[in-house]
Amino acid sequence: MTILAISSQVVAGHVGNSAAQFVLETLGHEVWAIPTVLLSHHPGHGTPAGRSTPATEIEALLENLWAGGWMDQVTAVMTGYFTSHDQIDAAAKTISRLKHATPDLPVLIDPILGDNGTVYVHESVPPALRDTLMPLATIATPNLFELTTLTGLPWPMDDKAGIDDAALSLKTAEVLVTSAPGTSPETIATLVYAQDEDMTFETQRAPSPPNGIGDVMAAAYLAIRLRGADPTPAATAASQIVSELIETASRQGLAELPLVGAGHVIRKIADSL
Repeated sequence: MTILAISSQVVAGHVGNSAAQFVLETLGHEVWAIPTVLLSHHPGHGTPAGRSTPATEIEALLENLWAGGWMDQVTAVMTGYFTSHDQIDAAAKTISRLKHATPDLPVLIDPILGDNGTVYVHESVPPALRDTLMPLATIATPNLFELTTLTGLPWPMDDKAGIDDAALSLKTAEVLVTSAPGTSPETIATLVYAQDEDMTFETQRAPSPPNGIGDVMAAAYLAIRLRGADPTPAATAASQIVSELIETASRQGLAELPLVGAGHVIRKIADSL
């Protein structure tokens, strides 16, 4: 598969496309990455250097790929972090054009808006994601706070029936909701809604998880689904990959994901399906 990936990029560390691209390529997919922002490192490590990519530049990159016939090779799309509504408009224009040619094109939208009650994107981004990009998704991977933001629910949200209704209201074929409450304070839940079924599975809650976990989860799920796995085993395997990475980072005292050294683990888990 050839995946068009539109998200953030960092020079040092593994978040955004700097995490997703490695996972997708490790599992055998070609990736064409377009950065919505280029930063020296994740802002959680201090104020980074860098800049947002102007929407006109994103449009120019995409139009040049169209003109050269490259876009005919794209077999899936993944989007993540955006800094402005006009970046979203540029992405949506290309996704719509791709879907016109291939109506069943897999499109994973990771609606990166914030976490734990805090929005960390420009105020124009949530409505643009909700109204312009989400209707194009075949897969959505919001964390619980992002789900409440997209659907107008109050935060915090711990009512399972309310979460179910919110996820289904997205009208997306497959939805993974991460960072939901587990059955105990020590666990965290991922909720999967696909093929008229829903599944909940829990993992151990990490006290200080590294940045980029959501990017890895989304990329691993997409990569494994594109290999032909059904949603439930794909979500289970993606969660296992994330858990292994968190455990390794914790054991080694790392603030960043140990992706490169874990390539064999990622492949082993995916190949076990």
